[in-house]
Amino acid sequence: MDFAQNYTKHNLSELAVLYIKNKILSGEFKSGDKLVESDISNDLSISRAPVREALRELNMQGMVMFSPRKGNYVLEMSHEETMEVFDIRIAMEKRILELLVGARTLQDADFRQLDNLTAEMYALEGQQMEPHEMLYRLNHLDFSFHSYLWKASGSLRRGKILEGLFYQLLIVMNKDVITLGTFHEKAQEHTRIVQALKQNDLQRVYREIEAHFNSYIEAVEQRELQ
Repeated sequence: MDFAQNYTKHNLSELAVLYIKNKILSGEFKSGDKLVESDISNDLSISRAPVREALRELNMQGMVMFSPRKGNYVLEMSHEETMEVFDIRIAMEKRILELLVGARTLQDADFRQLDNLTAEMYALEGQQMEPHEMLYRLNHLDFSFHSYLWKASGSLRRGKILEGLFYQLLIVMNKDVITLGTFHEKAQEHTRIVQALKQNDLQRVYREIEAHFNSYIEAVEQRELQ
């Protein structure tokens, strides 16, 4: 209650957005789950108005859907729609990396930050934690890594779009944690991306980012066959 009281009305809606996104990161909100305004407002000890505003914002970002029959619910996508989002995200991620390599934007401080994020992934492998905490940490580190690159590119509009695509795909992959991989696997993939960026080798960067996303795509397609 005290935390929420420190926010203005505008920031209360941002608080609700963050709350819902964190629930998606942790896998507590899954594809198709109904989002009830009163439940969220009670959890945050705020009124329903900023929650309603947050749901509208998330609807615009493609994470939340609305229908007169179901009300607000977490995004649902078909396999074909999921593959389309992967295609769009990969193309946009590659453009971000092209901008970074072409301008030699990333400096030693940037690489230290990226290395720290991958080191956190390695450090969390094998640690005992609750499933929702594990999912949150894995997904949050993945988001932190990619969003760092989006921001570093200076392409704010692409970054905003990519954030929405990140969460859309995460909602689909959170149906089955196997599709997300392990901390060690994701750390290795991100480490190879950083190494390619350090060499400023665009073709290698492309290969590593494609391999990173292909690991997710193969897992999703394998699940589809089961």
